Amino acid sequence: MPTYKQHRTAAIFSGLVMVAGLGGIAACSKTTTDKVEDATANVVSDASSAVSSIGADMEANKTEDFVKKAAVANLFEVKTSELAVKTSKNAEVLSFAKMMVKDHTAAGKKFETAVVGSGVTAPAALDDDHQKKYDDLAKLTGSDFDKKYADLQKSAHDDAISLFEDYSKNGKDTALQTFATDTLPTLKAHQEKVKTLNP
Repeated sequence: MPTYKQHRTAAIFSGLVMVAGLGGIAACSKTTTDKVEDATANVVSDASSAVSSIGADMEANKTEDFVKKAAVANLFEVKTSELAVKTSKNAEVLSFAKMMVKDHTAAGKKFETAVVGSGVTAPAALDDDHQKKYDDLAKLTGSDFDKKYADLQKSAHDDAISLFEDYSKNGKDTALQTFATDTLPTLKAHQEKVKTLNP
């Protein structure tokens, strides 16, 4: 029959086993908690990186969109106005077209300087839509030409002002944003002038 001393030793041993077991559970629990916390931190970090990346992409896309549209719009203004100088016999249309060639050629040079640091390559030719409009205009003569030219200038300036106003407020490339802001008054002056044309 076990003695008192043996009972006491067994009880102490059992207690130690229990403490060790509880310690192991606690350690396991802590390890699991740490892993969950680490995983959560990684998810949050990854999500933040993803949001930052999306934001950067959106800003880059906005700048690229502005550069492409502004380049095509300016080229369209110059080319259609050069065509008007050669084709129109209307003194009012001719005066407006000459002003357009002068102002938009100057704007084009400023644009080339502003776009350098953006990392975006500006198109050097009209897109299909604007090329078709140019080709259709080139087929006309007389008052038909003058009316079509005036209509194209009205819609082109409405679009350009909307584009430039948006980028001047929301653009992220400083040089291009300054260019958009500085060019707006000229575009608006053209818009008001073209409204007075009566070909």
